[in-house]
Amino acid sequence: MNVKPTNRNLLIKIPEEKTKTEKRAFILPEDYNTKVERYKLVHVLDRAEDCEKIKENCKCVVETSMINQIEVHGQNYHIVGENYVVLVVE
Repeated sequence: MNVKPTNRNLLIKIPEEKTKTEKRAFILPEDYNTKVERYKLVHVLDRAEDCEKIKENCKCVVETSMINQIEVHGQNYHIVGENYVVLVVE
């Protein structure tokens, strides 16, 4: 299946992070994160036709809270609006 972002959205890939284990005095859920990063480096896979400045196959820093996960037929995709890109990494 082929997906295409629209309305100035970018289809992105979020690099997997290495998880470090910490010793804790009490039990928390495994997916509990005490520190949420405000920004994240992502790879742009595709872009909507109306995106003006961001190109495909580049790396960008985006606001983490604005990344949306969408599930289509059991596959997860991540999108972010073009206006939430704060840096383009060349």
